[in-house]
Amino acid sequence: MRIAEAGFSLLEMLIALAVGAILMVSVGRFLPLLLEQNLRLQQRVQLQQELQQLSHTLQKALQRAGYCRGQCSGPALTLAAGGSCVLLRWDENSNGRWEDVGSSDSDFYGYRLRSGQLEMQRAVDSCNGNGWERLTDPAFLTIEHFNVVRQGTRLVLHLTGRAGAQSLQVEHWVEGRNL
Repeated sequence: MRIAEAGFSLLEMLIALAVGAILMVSVGRFLPLLLEQNLRLQQRVQLQQELQQLSHTLQKALQRAGYCRGQCSGPALTLAAGGSCVLLRWDENSNGRWEDVGSSDSDFYGYRLRSGQLEMQRAVDSCNGNGWERLTDPAFLTIEHFNVVRQGTRLVLHLTGRAGAQSLQVEHWVEGRNL
C-alpha cells in the first residue's frame, strides 16, 4: 500500500511567492506615506500643545495686570508695536505698590514678538533693549503672529504658530479683572 505524499507542488510555491512579493511591494509603497502622516500628526499635536501653553501663560499674566493691594500709580497695561508687545504691571508680592524697574522685586513684565519668537522679560518698561528670554524653541516653533487687542476690560489674545508644514491659530478672550 502506498501512502500519498502531501505538500505543495513547485508551481504552487512559485504562485505563493509571486503573490507574497506583490503584497510586499504594495506595503512598501504605503509605509513611507503612513510614516509621513504620523510625523505630521505628531507635529500638529506638539504645535497645539506649545501654543496652548504659551496662551495659558499669557492669559494668566493679562489677568494679573493691574492687581494692587494698595496705592499703585501708572498704567497697568501698555500695548505697543500694534499689540505685538505687551507691558504689564501687577503687585506680585502684595506689598501695596508696584516695585520699579530698577528693583530686584520689580513688578513690571513684558512680552513681545521678535524674529518669529515670543520673548519675556521682567523689570522692563520698554519693548526695546536686550535681556529678553525666549519662551519658544526656534528649532521647532516659529510664532508668525502675536497680538493683544484691548476692548475695555476685555483683552483678545491672538497667536499663530508654525512647526514644519503645520500652522495653527489660537484666539482667547481674557477678562482683565484689575484693569
